[in-house]
Formats: sequence, C-alpha cells, structure tokens
Amino acid sequence: MADQQEGSGTSGRPADGSGDGGGGAAAGGSGGANRNRNRNRNRNRSRSAGGSGGGNTANGNGRSGSGGGNNPNARSGSNGQRKVQGGGGGGGRQRSQGQGKGGGGGRQRSQGQGKGGGGGNRSQSRSGSRQRNGPPRSSVALAPLPPLAPLPVAPTLGAPQVFPAEVAANRRRAITLCALAAVLPALLLGALVGVTVSIIGGIVLFVVAGAAVMFGLWRLAPSFALNRIGAVPVHEERERRLSNVTEGLCATFGLSMPSLYVLDDDVPNACALGRDARRSVLVVTTGLMDRLNPIELEGVIAHELAHVKRGDNGVSCVGITLGTIFGGAGTLLRCVGESREYRADVVGAAAVRFPRGLLGALRTMMAAPAPAPGSFFASPSRFGPTRWVWIDPSVGHRDDVVLPGDLDATSVRAAALSEW
Repeated sequence: MADQQEGSGTSGRPADGSGDGGGGAAAGGSGGANRNRNRNRNRNRSRSAGGSGGGNTANGNGRSGSGGGNNPNARSGSNGQRKVQGGGGGGGRQRSQGQGKGGGGGRQRSQGQGKGGGGGNRSQSRSGSRQRNGPPRSSVALAPLPPLAPLPVAPTLGAPQVFPAEVAANRRRAITLCALAAVLPALLLGALVGVTVSIIGGIVLFVVAGAAVMFGLWRLAPSFALNRIGAVPVHEERERRLSNVTEGLCATFGLSMPSLYVLDDDVPNACALGRDARRSVLVVTTGLMDRLNPIELEGVIAHELAHVKRGDNGVSCVGITLGTIFGGAGTLLRCVGESREYRADVVGAAAVRFPRGLLGALRTMMAAPAPAPGSFFASPSRFGPTRWVWIDPSVGHRDDVVLPGDLDATSVRAAALSEW
C-alpha cells in the first residue's frame, strides 16, 4: 500500500529510493489510455516496454498524473528506481528530460520515454514536429527598376518642344542675313578704293566695311523694327493682366520677362521682337486686350513666347529692316521662312495644354472687322514689311487664295487647331 502511494503520488510527501513505478487505479488508467488514443490518432506513436496502471506510453512529450493532492518530486521508470529531479504539483506545469515521471493532478511534460500514470492522466506526443535548421529567413530586396527614358521626339513641325537645333539655325539665319546685307555696301566701297587708290586698300576696306555694316545691322535692327511699328512701352502696373499672364508663361518656358509694348490700334494682333531670348520685346495691340478673354490671351502670349524660345524674334527684326529697305512683304517672307507661325502654334498650345484658347483667339481675330482708315494694318507701306511677324498675318487679306503648303495663313492654322 505504501508502494502504491509512493508510485502514484497520492500522499503529498516526497520519497527517495527504489520501488515500483506507476500505480493507480485500473479504471483511471484505462480511461487515460482511451483519451490518449483519441488525441494521438493522427500522430506517430511508439510503445515502450514496461509500465503500470494501464498508463499509455508515448515517444515524445509524455504527460502523466493522478488525482489531486500534493506533488511528490519523484520519477519512476521501468527499472523501479525513482530519481528526484522535480515533479508536477497540483495544477502546476513542469518540463523535464528523463525516462519517466509521475505526479499529481497537474500537467507535466517530459521528453524521452514516459511511463506511469493514473486516472485522469492526459498525455500528448509531439514526435512528428519539425525543427528548422539554418539561419532565419530574411526578406529579399528587389533591385530597383531603371528610370524610364523619355520617348524620342523627331524635330518636325508637330513636335511639342523647342529643340536646340532650331535655336542655333535661327541664330545662323540672322547672322547670315546681316552678312548678306553687308556685302553690297562693303563691295561698293572696296571696289571704289581699289580702283582709285590700291587693290590692297580696297580689300582691307571691304573687310572692315562689311564687318561694320554687319555688326551695326545686328545691333540696330530691334530698335528699327520697333520704330517701324510705332509701339510704345507700357508699365506693368498699367496692364496688370498682361503682365501677370506673361510672367506666369515665362516661368513655363524658362525665359526672362520680356519688355511689354502696346500699339494703339483696334485690330487684335501681337508679335515678338528683340535681339534674342534675353533681350526680347512683346508687342500687343489695344484691340487684342479689349477683345480676348484671359484664356485666349494666354494662348496668344504662349504663341509669341514660343517665337522667343526658338529665336525667331532676332530674325524678325533683321527681316523687317531688310524688307523695309529692299522690297516689302516678299523680302520679309524669304528672310523669316515659311511655316513658322504654325510651328509657334504647336509649341504654344503644348505649353499651356489647352489648344482651345489659341483657337478661340484666332477665330476672334478672323471675325474682327477690317482695319479702319488710318490704322497701322490698313497701310501697305507700314504693314507690308512687318506682315509675316504678326500672329495674324491675314489682316486685310482674308479673301486671298491660300496656296498649297501655306501653313502661315490664319484660317489654315485655326482649322489645324480645331483637330486637336
């Protein structure tokens, strides 16, 4: 009787020595076995030799216990020896490694071969658990995607941006026009000196006179063009709307603020003059300021700033000067080139991202009445040498036949913008 109490742990006192392990009621042992089989049905089990009290053996973590009470710190094995390493008390939980253990009504977990038990014992086996070897998993860093390269845009009339080649070509055109204009007077002076004095003197005078005429034409052409048009400078405080729109669009184009000039005329029109992008002049008429709404005015200013961005304004001033001297509108058109008004429409509309504004401005200009007598645009001698630098070069020529390939006519450009 004493051996059974020591093996099953029903007495609450610790015992050291030898004896039979296990014990316990038969009914309790069989009940524990049934519960173990139900719980370990899908787990790997192995039976160990020996045992007592109908307790179930498990290869893994075996749990055993009997009724409540005190907790003896004793383990019992198949060899009948008890080893004092720690036992499970009532309601407590312990984990030990050895061959077997018996305890009270609490839950105990052992690793190895477990034996013993009593009524109400629950045993769980974890022999099928996996252990992960190696270093812990870490997240994989993905390589960053390369930045997307912009799509190549061909330098055509429909390109929405200004290319450096366009600016360089316009600058070469302006210098070439100045050089060609300087050849004739320099040649006359050089020939005169060469015949009357000496050939060497004539050649030297030809070179010096040509360089002087070329430089003077380049420097004086902007002021000559402004005087030819008759525009006057206007202060920013007086034309606040014009100044605000121009300043905002200059930031978009990356340009410095141009000088603002106003021509007192009822015809809505505008043009860009000056030597280059750093020294540019914007000319608008009073009729333009009175007839256009803010969106249409923005489209017109964007058109003129596109001329400045491309370097057309320097060519325009030289062309006006040569057209005034040598032949009027025909000379001016050959100097500035064709289709440049259409090109400025494309760049300006792309900058503001709203082509309808410029389209509405062009339609307003086409619907405006003909120039009144005394108007700048009614005088062929004044308007003729400057015709192809204005945004509406068709003023007074609405009924002219539009030649194939003419992209500067106002009606053709308005039709093109309506397709956007």
